[in-house]
Amino acid sequence: MPGWAKALQAYRDLGPKPLILYALYHIGLRSGHFGRILRAAQSVETYSAQVYQPQPIFELPDTQELAAVLGDTGRASLLAEAEEILDNGVRLFGGQPRPLDLVPAGDLQDWTAYELGNAQIQAPHGDIKFIWEPGRFGWAIVLGRAYHLTQDERFAAAFWENFETFRQYNPPFKGPNWVSAQEVALRLIALAFAGQVFSASVHSTPQRRLKWGQLIAQHAVRIPPTLVYARAQNNNHLLSEAVGLYTASLVLPHHPQSKRWRELGWTWFQKGICMQVTPDGVYMQQSANYHRVMLQLGLWMDTLCRQQGVIFG
Repeated sequence: MPGWAKALQAYRDLGPKPLILYALYHIGLRSGHFGRILRAAQSVETYSAQVYQPQPIFELPDTQELAAVLGDTGRASLLAEAEEILDNGVRLFGGQPRPLDLVPAGDLQDWTAYELGNAQIQAPHGDIKFIWEPGRFGWAIVLGRAYHLTQDERFAAAFWENFETFRQYNPPFKGPNWVSAQEVALRLIALAFAGQVFSASVHSTPQRRLKWGQLIAQHAVRIPPTLVYARAQNNNHLLSEAVGLYTASLVLPHHPQSKRWRELGWTWFQKGICMQVTPDGVYMQQSANYHRVMLQLGLWMDTLCRQQGVIFG
Protein backbone atom coordinates (compact mmCIF):
# COMPACT_ATOMS: atom_id res chain seq x y z
CA MET A 1 0.00 0.00 0.00
CA PRO A 2 1.43 3.43 -0.95
CA GLY A 3 2.35 5.80 1.86
CA TRP A 4 -0.44 8.25 1.06
CA ALA A 5 -2.97 5.42 1.16
CA LYS A 6 -1.74 4.30 4.59
CA ALA A 7 -1.99 7.86 5.86
CA LEU A 8 -5.54 8.18 4.54
CA GLN A 9 -6.56 4.89 6.14
CA ALA A 10 -4.98 5.94 9.45
CA TYR A 11 -6.88 9.24 9.28
CA ARG A 12 -10.15 7.41 8.72
CA ASP A 13 -9.51 4.87 11.47
CA LEU A 14 -7.89 7.08 14.11
CA GLY A 15 -8.92 10.63 13.39
CA PRO A 16 -6.64 13.68 13.14
CA LYS A 17 -5.34 14.01 16.72
CA PRO A 18 -3.15 10.87 16.90
CA LEU A 19 -1.71 11.66 13.47
CA ILE A 20 -0.84 15.21 14.50
CA LEU A 21 0.84 13.97 17.68
CA TYR A 22 2.75 11.32 15.73
CA ALA A 23 3.86 13.97 13.22
CA LEU A 24 5.08 16.19 16.08
CA TYR A 25 7.10 13.27 17.42
CA HIS A 26 8.84 12.81 14.09
CA ILE A 27 9.47 16.52 13.74
CA GLY A 28 11.16 16.53 17.12
CA LEU A 29 13.11 13.42 16.21
CA ARG A 30 14.28 14.45 12.74
CA SER A 31 15.04 18.05 13.67
CA GLY A 32 17.32 16.86 16.45
CA HIS A 33 15.18 18.58 19.08
CA PHE A 34 14.83 15.52 21.32
CA GLY A 35 18.51 14.76 21.08
CA ARG A 36 19.43 18.32 22.07
CA ILE A 37 17.09 18.27 25.05
CA LEU A 38 18.53 15.07 26.43
CA ARG A 39 22.14 15.96 25.76
CA ALA A 40 21.57 19.13 27.76
CA ALA A 41 19.91 17.06 30.48
CA GLN A 42 23.08 15.05 31.05
CA SER A 43 24.09 17.85 33.41
CA VAL A 44 21.62 16.22 35.80
CA GLU A 45 24.57 14.71 37.69
CA THR A 46 25.83 18.16 38.67
CA TYR A 47 23.19 18.40 41.41
CA SER A 48 24.17 17.81 45.04
CA ALA A 49 23.99 14.34 46.53
CA GLN A 50 20.94 15.38 48.57
CA VAL A 51 18.90 15.54 45.35
CA TYR A 52 19.48 11.82 44.79
CA GLN A 53 18.68 10.61 48.30
CA PRO A 54 15.82 8.13 47.67
CA GLN A 55 12.72 8.04 49.81
CA PRO A 56 10.67 4.89 50.59
CA ILE A 57 7.55 4.80 48.45
CA PHE A 58 5.66 1.81 49.86
CA GLU A 59 5.44 -0.29 53.00
CA LEU A 60 7.06 -3.69 52.75
CA PRO A 61 4.88 -6.61 53.85
CA ASP A 62 5.58 -8.57 57.00
CA THR A 63 7.74 -11.55 56.05
CA GLN A 64 5.64 -14.06 58.00
CA GLU A 65 2.45 -12.81 56.38
CA LEU A 66 4.14 -12.92 52.98
CA ALA A 67 5.31 -16.50 53.58
CA ALA A 68 1.77 -17.49 54.55
CA VAL A 69 0.34 -15.97 51.37
CA LEU A 70 2.95 -17.72 49.21
CA GLY A 71 2.62 -21.06 50.89
CA ASP A 72 5.25 -23.78 50.60
CA THR A 73 4.74 -24.16 46.84
CA GLY A 74 4.92 -20.43 46.13
CA ARG A 75 8.01 -19.98 48.31
CA ALA A 76 9.81 -22.88 46.65
CA SER A 77 8.96 -21.56 43.18
CA LEU A 78 10.16 -18.04 44.00
CA LEU A 79 13.43 -19.18 45.53
CA ALA A 80 14.09 -21.60 42.67
CA GLU A 81 13.69 -18.74 40.17
CA ALA A 82 15.95 -16.48 42.24
CA GLU A 83 18.62 -19.20 42.49
CA GLU A 84 18.41 -19.62 38.74
CA ILE A 85 19.14 -15.91 38.30
CA LEU A 86 22.17 -16.27 40.59
CA ASP A 87 23.38 -18.91 38.16
CA ASN A 88 23.02 -16.25 35.40
CA GLY A 89 19.84 -17.66 33.93
CA VAL A 90 16.61 -15.78 33.27
CA ARG A 91 13.41 -17.04 31.70
CA LEU A 92 12.64 -14.04 29.54
CA PHE A 93 9.55 -15.38 27.82
CA GLY A 94 9.06 -18.67 29.59
CA GLY A 95 10.75 -21.82 28.41
CA GLN A 96 14.40 -22.48 29.12
CA PRO A 97 16.62 -20.03 31.04
CA ARG A 98 18.94 -17.77 29.06
CA PRO A 99 22.09 -15.96 30.18
CA LEU A 100 21.37 -12.56 31.71
CA ASP A 101 23.00 -10.24 29.19
CA LEU A 102 22.84 -6.49 29.85
CA VAL A 103 25.64 -5.47 27.46
CA PRO A 104 24.41 -4.41 23.99
CA ALA A 105 26.64 -5.38 21.09
CA GLY A 106 28.43 -2.85 18.91
CA ASP A 107 29.37 0.78 19.39
CA LEU A 108 26.56 2.63 21.09
CA GLN A 109 24.98 5.61 19.36
CA ASP A 110 22.54 8.24 20.56
CA TRP A 111 19.10 6.67 20.92
CA THR A 112 17.71 8.86 18.14
CA ALA A 113 20.09 7.27 15.63
CA TYR A 114 18.41 3.89 16.14
CA GLU A 115 14.93 5.36 15.90
CA LEU A 116 15.83 7.13 12.65
CA GLY A 117 17.46 4.02 11.22
CA ASN A 118 20.90 5.65 11.16
CA ALA A 119 22.37 3.06 13.50
CA GLN A 120 21.90 -0.70 13.48
CA ILE A 121 20.69 -2.53 16.56
CA GLN A 122 22.64 -5.77 16.87
CA ALA A 123 19.99 -7.76 18.68
CA PRO A 124 20.26 -11.44 19.66
CA HIS A 125 18.26 -13.64 17.32
CA GLY A 126 17.55 -10.50 15.26
CA ASP A 127 14.86 -9.29 17.66
CA ILE A 128 15.24 -6.26 19.95
CA LYS A 129 12.98 -7.88 22.52
CA PHE A 130 15.99 -9.98 23.60
CA ILE A 131 17.72 -6.70 24.54
CA TRP A 132 14.70 -4.97 26.00
CA GLU A 133 13.36 -7.82 28.13
CA PRO A 134 16.44 -8.27 30.39
CA GLY A 135 16.80 -4.48 30.35
CA ARG A 136 13.38 -4.13 31.97
CA PHE A 137 14.92 -5.51 35.20
CA GLY A 138 12.02 -7.90 35.84
CA TRP A 139 14.64 -10.30 37.20
CA ALA A 140 15.49 -7.67 39.86
CA ILE A 141 11.94 -7.88 41.22
CA VAL A 142 12.35 -11.64 41.63
CA LEU A 143 15.64 -11.15 43.50
CA GLY A 144 14.05 -8.46 45.65
CA ARG A 145 11.10 -10.64 46.62
CA ALA A 146 13.44 -13.51 47.48
CA TYR A 147 15.68 -11.22 49.52
CA HIS A 148 12.78 -9.78 51.51
CA LEU A 149 11.57 -13.28 52.29
CA THR A 150 14.96 -14.74 53.30
CA GLN A 151 17.38 -11.83 53.91
CA ASP A 152 19.89 -13.86 51.88
CA GLU A 153 22.58 -11.35 50.94
CA ARG A 154 23.48 -13.25 47.79
CA PHE A 155 20.34 -11.88 46.15
CA ALA A 156 21.26 -8.30 47.00
CA ALA A 157 24.82 -8.81 45.78
CA ALA A 158 23.56 -10.16 42.45
CA PHE A 159 21.25 -7.19 41.99
CA TRP A 160 23.97 -4.62 42.58
CA GLU A 161 26.48 -6.41 40.36
CA ASN A 162 24.03 -6.48 37.48
CA PHE A 163 22.96 -2.90 38.23
CA GLU A 164 26.56 -1.76 37.84
CA THR A 165 26.97 -3.75 34.64
CA PHE A 166 23.90 -2.10 33.13
CA ARG A 167 25.01 1.35 34.23
CA GLN A 168 28.49 0.88 32.80
CA TYR A 169 27.45 -0.46 29.39
CA ASN A 170 24.25 1.54 28.87
CA PRO A 171 25.21 5.18 29.45
CA PRO A 172 22.34 7.70 29.57
CA PHE A 173 20.47 8.12 26.29
CA LYS A 174 22.84 5.90 24.28
CA GLY A 175 22.11 2.48 22.84
CA PRO A 176 18.97 0.42 22.26
CA ASN A 177 17.93 0.35 25.92
CA TRP A 178 17.16 4.08 25.74
CA VAL A 179 15.21 4.09 22.45
CA SER A 180 11.75 3.40 23.88
CA ALA A 181 10.50 5.64 26.69
CA GLN A 182 8.13 2.86 27.70
CA GLU A 183 11.04 0.48 28.24
CA VAL A 184 12.76 3.22 30.24
CA ALA A 185 9.65 3.65 32.39
CA LEU A 186 9.26 -0.08 33.08
CA ARG A 187 12.91 -0.30 34.09
CA LEU A 188 12.50 2.77 36.31
CA ILE A 189 9.62 1.09 38.16
CA ALA A 190 11.63 -2.10 38.67
CA LEU A 191 14.64 -0.10 39.87
CA ALA A 192 12.45 1.80 42.33
CA PHE A 193 11.09 -1.45 43.74
CA ALA A 194 14.47 -3.15 43.99
CA GLY A 195 16.22 -0.11 45.44
CA GLN A 196 13.81 0.02 48.37
CA VAL A 197 13.72 -3.73 49.02
CA PHE A 198 17.53 -3.91 49.10
CA SER A 199 17.98 -0.67 51.06
CA ALA A 200 18.95 -2.43 54.31
CA SER A 201 21.44 -4.79 52.65
CA VAL A 202 25.13 -4.56 53.48
CA HIS A 203 25.69 -4.39 49.73
CA SER A 204 23.64 -1.18 49.42
CA THR A 205 26.56 1.14 50.08
CA PRO A 206 26.11 4.93 50.07
CA GLN A 207 28.00 5.10 46.76
CA ARG A 208 25.69 2.57 45.16
CA ARG A 209 22.62 4.29 46.55
CA LEU A 210 23.80 7.57 45.07
CA LYS A 211 24.34 5.98 41.66
CA TRP A 212 20.92 4.38 41.92
CA GLY A 213 19.29 7.73 42.61
CA GLN A 214 21.14 9.28 39.69
CA LEU A 215 20.01 6.49 37.37
CA ILE A 216 16.39 6.92 38.48
CA ALA A 217 16.66 10.63 37.62
CA GLN A 218 18.22 9.93 34.22
CA HIS A 219 15.38 7.55 33.43
CA ALA A 220 12.77 10.10 34.46
CA VAL A 221 14.45 12.82 32.39
CA ARG A 222 14.27 10.59 29.29
CA ILE A 223 10.46 10.25 29.32
CA PRO A 224 8.86 13.74 29.01
CA PRO A 225 10.45 14.87 25.71
CA THR A 226 8.81 12.02 23.78
CA LEU A 227 5.58 11.76 25.76
CA VAL A 228 3.93 13.06 22.59
CA TYR A 229 4.63 9.64 21.00
CA ALA A 230 2.92 7.83 23.88
CA ARG A 231 -0.04 10.17 23.58
CA ALA A 232 -0.26 9.40 19.86
CA GLN A 233 -0.31 5.67 20.66
CA ASN A 234 -2.83 6.08 23.50
CA ASN A 235 -2.19 2.59 24.82
CA ASN A 236 0.03 0.86 27.36
CA HIS A 237 2.92 3.17 26.35
CA LEU A 238 1.12 6.17 27.84
CA LEU A 239 0.17 4.34 31.04
CA SER A 240 3.68 2.94 31.57
CA GLU A 241 5.39 6.27 31.03
CA ALA A 242 2.94 8.12 33.29
CA VAL A 243 3.45 5.61 36.09
CA GLY A 244 7.23 5.79 35.63
CA LEU A 245 7.20 9.57 36.03
CA TYR A 246 4.94 9.46 39.06
CA THR A 247 7.17 6.81 40.65
CA ALA A 248 10.32 8.86 40.08
CA SER A 249 8.72 11.91 41.68
CA LEU A 250 8.12 9.97 44.89
CA VAL A 251 11.53 8.29 44.95
CA LEU A 252 13.36 11.62 44.42
CA PRO A 253 11.15 14.32 45.97
CA HIS A 254 14.08 16.76 46.27
CA HIS A 255 14.92 16.66 42.56
CA PRO A 256 14.25 20.02 40.84
CA GLN A 257 12.00 18.27 38.29
CA SER A 258 10.14 16.11 40.79
CA LYS A 259 7.03 18.30 40.85
CA ARG A 260 6.82 18.27 37.04
CA TRP A 261 7.25 14.49 36.91
CA ARG A 262 4.49 14.05 39.46
CA GLU A 263 2.07 16.35 37.63
CA LEU A 264 2.76 14.74 34.25
CA GLY A 265 2.46 11.23 35.67
CA TRP A 266 -0.75 11.92 37.54
CA THR A 267 -2.39 13.78 34.65
CA TRP A 268 -1.60 11.31 31.88
CA PHE A 269 -2.32 8.19 33.88
CA GLN A 270 -5.75 9.53 34.81
CA LYS A 271 -6.45 10.56 31.22
CA GLY A 272 -5.06 7.31 29.86
CA ILE A 273 -7.26 5.15 32.07
CA CYS A 274 -10.35 7.19 31.18
CA MET A 275 -9.60 6.98 27.45
CA GLN A 276 -8.51 3.35 27.35
CA VAL A 277 -10.84 1.52 29.75
CA THR A 278 -14.60 1.32 29.23
CA PRO A 279 -16.97 1.80 32.21
CA ASP A 280 -17.45 -1.99 32.42
CA GLY A 281 -13.69 -2.60 32.62
CA VAL A 282 -12.86 -3.67 29.06
CA TYR A 283 -9.43 -2.56 27.86
CA MET A 284 -9.13 -0.97 24.42
CA GLN A 285 -6.23 -3.22 23.37
CA GLN A 286 -7.84 -6.56 22.66
CA SER A 287 -5.05 -8.57 24.22
CA ALA A 288 -5.09 -10.42 27.53
CA ASN A 289 -1.40 -9.59 27.96
CA TYR A 290 -1.89 -5.85 27.52
CA HIS A 291 -4.95 -5.97 29.76
CA ARG A 292 -2.71 -7.56 32.40
CA VAL A 293 -0.12 -4.79 31.93
CA MET A 294 -2.81 -2.14 32.44
CA LEU A 295 -4.01 -3.85 35.61
CA GLN A 296 -0.50 -4.22 37.01
CA LEU A 297 0.27 -0.57 36.35
CA GLY A 298 -3.03 0.39 37.96
CA LEU A 299 -2.30 -1.68 41.07
CA TRP A 300 1.19 -0.20 41.37
CA MET A 301 -0.20 3.33 40.98
CA ASP A 302 -2.94 2.63 43.51
CA THR A 303 -0.35 1.37 46.01
CA LEU A 304 1.76 4.51 45.60
CA CYS A 305 -1.26 6.77 45.94
CA ARG A 306 -2.50 5.05 49.09
CA GLN A 307 0.95 5.43 50.65
CA GLN A 308 0.64 9.16 49.95
CA GLY A 309 -2.88 9.32 51.33
CA VAL A 310 -4.26 9.98 47.86
CA ILE A 311 -7.37 8.19 46.67
CA PHE A 312 -6.89 7.18 43.05
CA GLY A 313 -9.85 7.37 40.72
